[in-house]
Amino acid sequence: MSILIVEDNPVNARLLALMLQEQGYQTVTVENGKEALKKVSEIPDIQLIITDYLMPEMDGLEFIVKVRALPTFNHAPILVASAHGDLETVKRVQDLRCGGFLLKPIDKRQLIKRVEQLLQSQSHVLLGKNKAMEKMGIGPSEYHDLIKAFEAQLAAIVPIVVLEQGDSGEPISQSLGQLLTELIESASILGADKFVLLFSKSMGPTLPVRSQCPELLVLLQELERDLSAYGQSQLNTAPRK
Repeated sequence: MSILIVEDNPVNARLLALMLQEQGYQTVTVENGKEALKKVSEIPDIQLIITDYLMPEMDGLEFIVKVRALPTFNHAPILVASAHGDLETVKRVQDLRCGGFLLKPIDKRQLIKRVEQLLQSQSHVLLGKNKAMEKMGIGPSEYHDLIKAFEAQLAAIVPIVVLEQGDSGEPISQSLGQLLTELIESASILGADKFVLLFSKSMGPTLPVRSQCPELLVLLQELERDLSAYGQSQLNTAPRK
């Protein structure tokens, strides 16, 4: 996961990068909107963008309009940084569905707090969704439809896991094993990397036994909550009509 910094002033850019890197974030820095548009096509796993307002070549607002037109970044959280904090500027930023406005000089505590809020509001279960959309050549609408189908798969599995849990080392039924195999395949396709990793670590290379069903149930219920949170976040960031 990376944070893209779009800033033409090298001192400000370096300062932002240092503040974020101290908190463990990976950063990528470019000088203007044109470079930023090129960079987002090269690094689809960018999770947040911080852009200056006034820049040469392409200013921050023009860049935001163009990056919002890209299917994989239509809902990406964006912070705008500027020395101009007048109401008109702030209103223009809000109209572009940005996640906040930072007044220069940047206050470190304010920056980190806002970055954490925006990243925590995202569903980390789908960290690989941008790569998945790019690989499949689809946009957010089509991806959303696939997530709905994924949720239906999950909903069908949970009650079966509840019924099959027990204290024995007897393997789960072949039918449940097939459903789990298909669920993991769907998760891999859709970029649900966190779930695939946790499932592999917890369940091992073979199908679970009945005594592992309670642990499996916890994983599936966490996935349900994450997918629900993701769906809600998409509703909250959808363009207002």
